[in-house]
Amino acid sequence: MRKGKKTFDWLYLLQAEDSTTLTQSRLAGACKAIVWVGVSILIGMGVGQLT
Repeated sequence: MRKGKKTFDWLYLLQAEDSTTLTQSRLAGACKAIVWVGVSILIGMGVGQLT
C-alpha cells in the first residue's frame, strides 16, 4: 500500500500544539517557530511605542 504525501495545512502555523496535534515535518516546525518569534517581536515593538 502506498502512503499518500501529507499535505501542508497553513492553519498549522497558527494553532496551539498539544498531545493531539498532528505532527509535521521539521521544516514546518521551524517555520512555525519563526512566525511566532516574528509576531512576538512585532507585539513587543507595538507595546514599546505605547510607552
